[in-house]
Amino acid sequence: MGITRGLTLLGALALAACALAPPQPTPQVAAAAGRCGPAPAFAAGGERATLWLRHSAEFRAASETLYRAAEAALRAGLADPAWTAEPAQMGDMSKLPPAVVMDIDETVLDNSAPQARMILEETCFEEFEAVWDAWVAERAAPAVPGAAAFIRAARAMNDPEGRPVRLFFVTNRECTARPGNDSACPQQDDTAANLERLGLGAPALADDLMIKGERADWVSEKLSRRLEIAKSHRIVLNVGDDFGDFLPDVRRQTAAERERARCVHRERWGRQWFMIPNPMYGSWLVTLGPDPAVALAADPPVAANCDTP
Repeated sequence: MGITRGLTLLGALALAACALAPPQPTPQVAAAAGRCGPAPAFAAGGERATLWLRHSAEFRAASETLYRAAEAALRAGLADPAWTAEPAQMGDMSKLPPAVVMDIDETVLDNSAPQARMILEETCFEEFEAVWDAWVAERAAPAVPGAAAFIRAARAMNDPEGRPVRLFFVTNRECTARPGNDSACPQQDDTAANLERLGLGAPALADDLMIKGERADWVSEKLSRRLEIAKSHRIVLNVGDDFGDFLPDVRRQTAAERERARCVHRERWGRQWFMIPNPMYGSWLVTLGPDPAVALAADPPVAANCDTP
């Protein structure tokens, strides 16, 4: 089965393991022939999403546009001591230094290379964890367009009290043991080295990287980590590529429920929350289910237009 037949379910969904639990194979997708056996490994259409992210000027233009807008919004937010991008953060925040929360994968680091590799090599579902960890260990991911410039600009900013902006990277890259490596979290070491290679290191980078599993309550849902940051910092901006980077429990919501939540928080989008396009994988794909034909035939959610009564 070649690339034109579709993307592995692994390729379409399993990088969401960086942000979500690995998807389960379903009978609605075609099985990879040959070495993968009868286990479903392919879902239709995802190769085009990967091509768009890797090769289109449109993606790069969109990402750079969003990051430039985020930089302008950060300057506005710094000037307002009541401004916060975290809905759970309330009360007097004037004494707190400012912070920006960012996801890593498909927000700061571009992982479309292993995505394409898995498509071309017809990676089997059960091989994903090893393939993904090997990629993280390469420390070779390039920056998402616009991300590096935004990070450097943000770190050069101060609030009216002269306190610098601190960037926290809340990622669902997971701390797991690696044979031959004595580190308690080699994935954190690899991610820090990857960022440093791109010129995005910082003196407190080890503390700024908040990896899934680093603490017992740091699970796939990112709220606990954002609340930890909110104890000591005013979260001025949040940048991610998945609904779950901004709101909890989205993986258990229907498409209509997610749309309603989007509308409830409509004033935050483009002001305090910035979503980088990622058509390759994510909680949106989990929500739609395994059968593309069913999703295509369905009407858009009722709340698709927030202005509709």
